[in-house]
Amino acid sequence: MNCCKKHPDDRISDDEIMACFPAGTRSVNNQDKFSACKQKAVAGDADAQNRLGDMYYYGRDIEQDYKQAIEWYRKSALQGNADGQCNLGLMYQEGWGVEQDHIQAVEWYQKSALQGNETAQNNLGVMYETGLGAEQDHKQAVEWYQKSALRGNAGGQNNLGFMFHYGLGVEQDHKQAIKWYWKSALQGNATAQNSLGTMFRDGLGVEQDHKQAVDWYWKSALQGNAGGQCNLGVMYHTGLGVQLDHKQAVEWFRKSALQGNATAQNNMGVIYETGLGVEQDYKQAVDWYWKSAPQGNADGQCNLGFMYENGLGVKQDHKQAVEWYWKSALQGNATAQNNLGTMFRDGLGVERDHKQAVKWYQKSALQGNAGGQNNLGFMFHYGLGVEQDHKQAVKLYWKSALQGDATAQNHLGTMFRDGLGVEQDHKQAVDWYWKSALQGIAGGQCNLGVMYHSGLGVEQDHRQAVEWFWKSALQGNATAQNNLGVMYETGLGLEQDHKQALEWYRKSALQGYADGQCNLGFIYENGLGVEKDHKQAFEWYQKSALQGNESGQKNLERMTKKK
Repeated sequence: MNCCKKHPDDRISDDEIMACFPAGTRSVNNQDKFSACKQKAVAGDADAQNRLGDMYYYGRDIEQDYKQAIEWYRKSALQGNADGQCNLGLMYQEGWGVEQDHIQAVEWYQKSALQGNETAQNNLGVMYETGLGAEQDHKQAVEWYQKSALRGNAGGQNNLGFMFHYGLGVEQDHKQAIKWYWKSALQGNATAQNSLGTMFRDGLGVEQDHKQAVDWYWKSALQGNAGGQCNLGVMYHTGLGVQLDHKQAVEWFRKSALQGNATAQNNMGVIYETGLGVEQDYKQAVDWYWKSAPQGNADGQCNLGFMYENGLGVKQDHKQAVEWYWKSALQGNATAQNNLGTMFRDGLGVERDHKQAVKWYQKSALQGNAGGQNNLGFMFHYGLGVEQDHKQAVKLYWKSALQGDATAQNHLGTMFRDGLGVEQDHKQAVDWYWKSALQGIAGGQCNLGVMYHSGLGVEQDHRQAVEWFWKSALQGNATAQNNLGVMYETGLGLEQDHKQALEWYRKSALQGYADGQCNLGFIYENGLGVEKDHKQAFEWYQKSALQGNESGQKNLERMTKKK
């Protein structure tokens, strides 16, 4: 939407002012220009009254005075002058020199538009499109944009293109959108240039051409259009149609963000969060997300929630995280819907509610969000908030895994390994564990190690098992730490070392892993790599037993009988 408005830095031409002077008049000073125009306006000349309103509006040759501008526009408008009527409508629309009144604005635009004033026709279209001063009516908006566009008005052409682009009041037609954007862009309309860039970027109504997109974004950005600047930054950030250049991206994002563009502000937050093109700075990231989120930008809201959830650049606050995820999720942001589901699942910042978690995961998954699909699969896998259904779990894990979600790939591997919801297939399990492990997922690395250790779906190879247990254990995976302890204790795939076994069992046990606690108890009971300590052994068996670990329970019972 583009309303043809006056701007304080616009200027009325000398030719317009000179129209106030008789033919043959030569050099005149500014005061004379104003006096001559005022003289004709006072005499009742409607054109002069409109021009005098312009002089007061722009502050040219006289001190800027919106109230005086209103007065002269009104005099001109009441005489039926179309330009005066259009300008008076604009003053009412914006509340310049008069109390804002959209109904009055529509009334004056209509009078002007019916006389064929193309600017008023465009502006009247804007009022119908937005429902300001008139009932929202996209078909009426299209009608007035067409009238304006056919008269060559760049704003009307751009706005008509927008309606075809999004199918508002007219059947969606990207080729028609291109046609009107192009006409407007060639007249220098910066909004149309930005929109045309987007059509080339996304291949809508025209063959996709990232270089053409960059060219149009450049034209728009150089005119100071915030949207064009933001989109140009995206092209530099992604290396589409131009050489990848994070510093250039930052420059254009910043220009746009400083104009208040919420998307650019969010992008600046991402830049500072990731440290691409600038030094990583979580506090700066939070500052930019805060600028974007209150404007209603769903990505900014989601990202701000993430910072609060994880305590990045701000004190961890799960309630704040939930609040921002909620705002974003209600706008349909699939990532926020997934994240909100996790907050409900884990009871973070909100009372734990598995049914609510399922609800939000479903919304996210239906949009094709890989995280939402994986998490919804998890709920079906374990019957949380929904009836347990392994086939549904497999279906959802599969959708997510095919998008490259490493956690889902690990889960899918487990379904094939255990034959849950799918025929047991150890080779398929290994394949999915490999995909997950190569992306650095600790669970996938650990499970791949288990397959090599046991020779399931792959030739038994204890050295490979150790390698994958190591990778996983170093990321803090408690199961892998325990498994690595077993390898050191038994000397499988590496040299036997009870002290190392002790260390890895301890790391696992301190995380509450029952097998690790039981194995640590065994080490202390038998004095392997450490002095015998039955008290310590008893304590670790007890911790393990309380979690239901059978070996821990048996060992605890045996030690109790010895006492």
